[in-house]
Amino acid sequence: MNILLQIIFYFFVSLLTLIFIVQTYLALPRKFKTTYAGKYAPKTLVIVPSRGTDYSMTENLKSIKYQKCENFSVLCVVDSEDDPSVKNIKEADLDYIISTYRSSGSGKVRAIATALDKFRDFEVYVVADTDIRARPDWLVNLIRPLSLKNYGLATTFPYFKSVGNFWSKFKTVWGFVGRGMMESKITVFGWGGSMAFRKDLIEGKIGEFAQDVSDDMAITRICKERGLHIAYVPEASPEIYSPDDWGTFKEWSIRQTSLLVSRNKTAFTIGILLYGSMSLLIVASLVFGAIISPIFFLWLIPLILSEIKISTRLREHKIWYYLSGIIMPFFYTWNLYRARKTESITWRGVRYKL
Repeated sequence: MNILLQIIFYFFVSLLTLIFIVQTYLALPRKFKTTYAGKYAPKTLVIVPSRGTDYSMTENLKSIKYQKCENFSVLCVVDSEDDPSVKNIKEADLDYIISTYRSSGSGKVRAIATALDKFRDFEVYVVADTDIRARPDWLVNLIRPLSLKNYGLATTFPYFKSVGNFWSKFKTVWGFVGRGMMESKITVFGWGGSMAFRKDLIEGKIGEFAQDVSDDMAITRICKERGLHIAYVPEASPEIYSPDDWGTFKEWSIRQTSLLVSRNKTAFTIGILLYGSMSLLIVASLVFGAIISPIFFLWLIPLILSEIKISTRLREHKIWYYLSGIIMPFFYTWNLYRARKTESITWRGVRYKL
């Protein structure tokens, strides 16, 4: 019996050592090297699907309006004249139309399809959410990669700026997970808060696109089907002011992950392997280090490297962000499990079946 226990123990230690090596490699700092240069000023339409209100929405819309970019227009699309967003749109002095495209897709997808269908004389289309706060060079940076014909989609990822309690700070760190995905050619995807594509990408595909629940997943799929690359442009990263509490963050995070795992069948498996194994490694390091030998505390090196990486991405340094980094592997593992069991999501007060 003792021999069997020893075999099990050494097997477990070997497995954890392998996890340690992989997690250390993944946590090593890397620089994202791809940059896009040159002037590109196609006739561009920025489509802003608008429903309800967001935190500091009028200022967000103004930031989209005042861009240092030539030859572009901004158009908001609302469900009706009675929508609360109309007040903010008028305050920002932007044009808007009513969403009229008939489809089984989400409200946001129908709004985008309405603009694509009615305004076909633009070379480039950009989708922007009403919660982003864009820098003046956001648009010119975002569309620049589309001058290269082998790129069908250009996108970025936001910095979630905390303006609330602990969970708004946790959301900041959560955002670094998405940024890490964007920096890999394998996992990069179109983020619906800021994505740009040429007219030729969507030609003949508007009807298909309009049936989807997720605009970003649909555009990403179309881009890959056409054999085109996705450009990640960190220079175009906007801010999203996040006043989240536990309730709003939990709903948002489960919705985001549910959309991902419902469209990407390998995302759940990869996520569980990455974050589940990291959670196991942290717990084993603390238990073995305290009971057997302090040498097992070395298994915490990947966590320490991850905390260092977080510090390089933060725009303010408070203990809550680093605490979030420790909790993240455990929370994301739970989040993936919840997302896998989720059959429908609620967005802007409307429920959609996945």
